[in-house]
Amino acid sequence: MRIGGIASGMDTEQMVKDLMKVERGRVDRLLQQEQRVKWRQEAYNDINRKMANFILNTRKAFSGNERAITRGTVERFDWVKSANSSNEGIVKATATTGAINGTHTVRVDQLAEVASFTTNINDMLNSDGTFNVNKEITIATKIGDSLKEVKLEIDPGKISNIGELVSAINSATYQETENSPKINLGLRAAYDKDLGKLMVTTRETGAKQEVSLKEGTEFFGTAGNAKPGKDSVIYFNGLDAQNRIEKGTNSFSVFGINLQLESISPPGTSINISVNANVDGIYNKVQEFVKSYNEMIDEINGLTGQKIFRDFLPLTEEQKKAMSEDDIKRWEEKSKSGLLRQDEGLTRIQQSMRSSLYNQVQGTIGQFNHITSIGITTGTYQDGGKLVINEEKLKAAISNDPEGVVNLLFKTSDTVVPTSGSQEEIRAARQKQANESGLIQRIYNDMITGMKDIIRRSGTSTDASLFRTVQSNMLIDFVTSNSNISVIDKDLSDINKRIAREEQIIAGREDRYWKQFAAMEKAMNQMQQQGNWLMSQLGMGK
Repeated sequence: MRIGGIASGMDTEQMVKDLMKVERGRVDRLLQQEQRVKWRQEAYNDINRKMANFILNTRKAFSGNERAITRGTVERFDWVKSANSSNEGIVKATATTGAINGTHTVRVDQLAEVASFTTNINDMLNSDGTFNVNKEITIATKIGDSLKEVKLEIDPGKISNIGELVSAINSATYQETENSPKINLGLRAAYDKDLGKLMVTTRETGAKQEVSLKEGTEFFGTAGNAKPGKDSVIYFNGLDAQNRIEKGTNSFSVFGINLQLESISPPGTSINISVNANVDGIYNKVQEFVKSYNEMIDEINGLTGQKIFRDFLPLTEEQKKAMSEDDIKRWEEKSKSGLLRQDEGLTRIQQSMRSSLYNQVQGTIGQFNHITSIGITTGTYQDGGKLVINEEKLKAAISNDPEGVVNLLFKTSDTVVPTSGSQEEIRAARQKQANESGLIQRIYNDMITGMKDIIRRSGTSTDASLFRTVQSNMLIDFVTSNSNISVIDKDLSDINKRIAREEQIIAGREDRYWKQFAAMEKAMNQMQQQGNWLMSQLGMGK
């Protein structure tokens, strides 16, 4: 506790505070510097998050999932070709990229069925649904090619009513040994009170499926009504034996055409499946991607072109106390503006993508090997690399060679980049891989490379799992080479150390000021005492 000004009458406490304001100027400047660095880190993390979501969302739009688009993924695209069935009540159809154009015939002779058995059960039940017997029953079904059994105890302490029996069958598992994992038997059970019957089926269809009641038939009826599963049987493009196809399911693919069997064909009839290029489907997918890509470019352009307001430094806590919430918000909007203006990393991402899009794709299977050949350009320089579609030219390219358009966009390189060898060999392999990759693959690759650089500079924030979804090994270099510590984190650590040192210096100076004022007060107090003594002495001399 310090009390000043007793002898001098001066407000020494306020004087020390005013002196310390000047001394705290350096700390305030460091705190402002720290705040700007934190804001820059947040801006980096935000744009990295948006690029990650752009990649994941566009992948999902193309393939239905967020995983990397591979050659196999492209072959399964269901929007490149269209398939129309002449009778969807019998067969529904869609086509993948590899489906052959033309009209194909399908005759459905048999639908795939589950294995099942039905048993009378009402005599075993009381009016409240509880069992009136105690009995162990055994249900057998196949796992793979082997018949497995599960025992269920009808007992008040185990299974006491029909509802519990149905649940036990639906969740039944098989365990080979005590230490082996439990395998779900894949059974379904249902009870119909009006019929008084319990039905048990396999979840999967096909001739390999089997389920039956092995023990307990004396209570639950004979197992003789057990029915094995059935395979579906169709004839595709002809009625000869070589055209006969049997499958364990009603949903399968034949030569790139996805078939969903709904019912058996009337005798002597076949269904026509027509496969054609899906011009509108491909165009719409490309258009949606270009729209998302341009929005991403706008985000990057917005950050690299933001105006800097140099007079609007981050507010100190004391400054905030004197301002309203709205004033603080408006001030900080200008303080945060321009944090990534002309940022080298973001600019490099833009330049890489623009350059990659204009390089020819080597080894394409169709007639297109350049982005402009399908009616897409990168617009003017002022647009910052945004893509522009010539609808007429793109649709014409799709009509002429849909596989060629898809290959130009999604081609996957067969070149493998070595993990060892000379830097020259590794660079050459990477360049070859890039040259052989499709345009959209190049965009993803350039963006991921830029994201890794941003992670090196600003870290992952709370988005590590998001980045691993984009690319499983995206964080390996950051973890191994940087020990999970970004460049900005190191900068913040250095600033915090400088702030701590300055705080120590300021604390020492404040203590020195108080000591100086205390010395002054002591000297003035002594002087007053001496003056009073002198005055008293002079008074006595009279």
